Amino acid sequence: MRTGPRAMRRLSARLVDGLRPLLAAEEVIPATARALSDVRGRPVHLRQAVFPPFTASGVWVDRTDHDLIVYEENTDPEHQLVIIGHEAWHMFQGHGHTGTATGDGAGEGDGDGDHAPAAPRAPRASRPAGRGPAATLAEFVAALAEATRTDLPPGARMDASLHFAARTEGHRVREELDAEHFGFRFATDVRAVLHEDRSPGDPHDLTGRIRASMAHRFQR
Repeated sequence: MRTGPRAMRRLSARLVDGLRPLLAAEEVIPATARALSDVRGRPVHLRQAVFPPFTASGVWVDRTDHDLIVYEENTDPEHQLVIIGHEAWHMFQGHGHTGTATGDGAGEGDGDGDHAPAAPRAPRASRPAGRGPAATLAEFVAALAEATRTDLPPGARMDASLHFAARTEGHRVREELDAEHFGFRFATDVRAVLHEDRSPGDPHDLTGRIRASMAHRFQR
């Protein structure tokens, strides 16, 4: 799948078109799951969870016949949309796969638990071993998989940990920046639809509210 601003605009527009008609705020998440599933061509499940502090705010788990996107429960709805959009970009781009991304962005790997965690809110771990954020996130991913009946092989915990620790290296940084940009775009476009406003909205206003919600979370 192509990257860049044009690709982001097209993907966001395609997803947002699948949300219409959107009559109430409580319909946003279920409608987003349906739109993601339609574009992905297979079920995409969205789940809330409370992530361990200083790890991540979202995670995408790729399975053979479905995708699972888990997003932070303790934040405001607009930030949740950014997180979902962030992980959706990883999903459609096939980030974190051992195989090659083709077509709509689905990877050609073995489908056994590749992970693409959303950007952490604290300094990243320098190595996957030990009791740092990477190891904590890996255990959390395994627990999520068990709770949602998403079967993961034994090596999946380390896969998540390695991916988390590698995000400061080379192209991983670019992937994270692209995913964050898409997350903001998607959330802004959804807000415009929800408010029945066809203008693009003010991304700076959205950014300020998201930062405020994040600061509130970690000051507790």
